[in-house]
Amino acid sequence: MKKIALLVFSTLLAAIVVSCSKDETTSRDAGLAGVNVAVGEKNGKFDKLFVLNEGNYQKNNSTLDFFRFSDGNYISDAFGQMNPTIVQGLGDTGNDIALQDGKLWLVMNGSSTIHVLDAKDEDYLSSITVPDPRYITFDGSYAYVSSYAGAVYGGEETKGKVYKINTDTYKVEGEVEVGCQPEGLAVAGGKLYVANSGGYNYVHESTVSVIDLSTFKVSSQIETASNLHFLAASANGDVWVSSYGESTWSQDASGKWIQSMSEPMGLYRISGGKSSAVKDVHVSCMTLCDNGFIYAIGNADELSGGYSNTLYKVNVKNASVTSTSLSGTDAVKVSNPYGILANPENGDIYIADSGLTYTDPGKVWCFTKDLKFKWSATAGMLPAHMVLF
Repeated sequence: MKKIALLVFSTLLAAIVVSCSKDETTSRDAGLAGVNVAVGEKNGKFDKLFVLNEGNYQKNNSTLDFFRFSDGNYISDAFGQMNPTIVQGLGDTGNDIALQDGKLWLVMNGSSTIHVLDAKDEDYLSSITVPDPRYITFDGSYAYVSSYAGAVYGGEETKGKVYKINTDTYKVEGEVEVGCQPEGLAVAGGKLYVANSGGYNYVHESTVSVIDLSTFKVSSQIETASNLHFLAASANGDVWVSSYGESTWSQDASGKWIQSMSEPMGLYRISGGKSSAVKDVHVSCMTLCDNGFIYAIGNADELSGGYSNTLYKVNVKNASVTSTSLSGTDAVKVSNPYGILANPENGDIYIADSGLTYTDPGKVWCFTKDLKFKWSATAGMLPAHMVLF
């Protein structure tokens, strides 16, 4: 009897494991032949690294690429290849990418659209209209999207909004007003934290709006730093937000405009409703990895007018920081870091490189955790946003 019971239990356990894992049937995009940039390095649970190329503003040239771990191929414009009947492509200015329950959510700022795709083979599922969307996050059966809500540069001060979208029906079910030009957002402890930048205003915003998800109303504002942008919530409930700082412009004797930083870029931790600076971290792009670390890249010499791209690794438990200048590593090859992602399983670091012209295709670089070169690939225009699947 015990043997029969054990057999039944083992069968049930196997069924549970299979049902919770990825669909192992061959995806339709398996036949896409890209450029082989690395020896196949199938590792752990990840099949692909997706790359959203922003494209140039009002050029409608945003594209979706992916790197396939099993064979080392980099596939350009996967969305276009897998959805040839959608002649307009993804649209204009891809600003964020996120993965939720096997679906890719692409935030198209210039097109005022959120696209939803099947992550397995990039099949188009749905589109949702949101004005000037910026970033997206999830909680339960809802997606939350920050929006500039029609604000224009140089216009009157316009408050931004956060939109609440049902992830099953793809319908907008609510909206709430926050600060001017909201950017990154994340959920912690039943609350939604939103970074307000005020990027279109002469005087930038310096607050994080806190939304109670049970009522979907703003419950408080947390004073942080000027010109906020990226925001993430760690598993311990702390919230991390970056600041682009403040700069001033002046003309030299030849009439050339010179930018100088009056307030440096930085990283701030919000804990217990209060904000504190993480010392000596300059953030132009950042990511929070499931391994308990924040990875950021910034210019360590910005206040002195110099240029020294530096990788910062921040432990979210105690906010301790390890910094490494890219100039002493293989990552010195990266000309203009525009996005970053880390692999929680092997520590690999992916850097999106926009290039210096903003008119030529960019690159995606892969380095080990010690910044040793592994592979690189030519991407689309302005690669910036990445996610592992």
